Amino acid sequence: NAVCIGRIESEQWPRFHQADAPEISYADYLAREGRKIPLGRLGKAEEFAALVCLLASDGGGYITGTAINIDGGASPAD
Repeated sequence: NAVCIGRIESEQWPRFHQADAPEISYADYLAREGRKIPLGRLGKAEEFAALVCLLASDGGGYITGTAINIDGGASPAD
């Protein structure tokens, strides 16, 4: 299995903010970046972790050979 992550809020985002748009607040920067995603926000690490935990658990035992997008709808559907 593969987990294909999109934009997940992490400790890297303050650096992105300073490099990309230091003239706006960090909260405004996150909101702006979130609007680029169909769900309207960045993902949370907990959401990514929950999927990985499911795949690693007995509950994910019948999930095999798949790539799962966790990107707020940013990837086009097949």
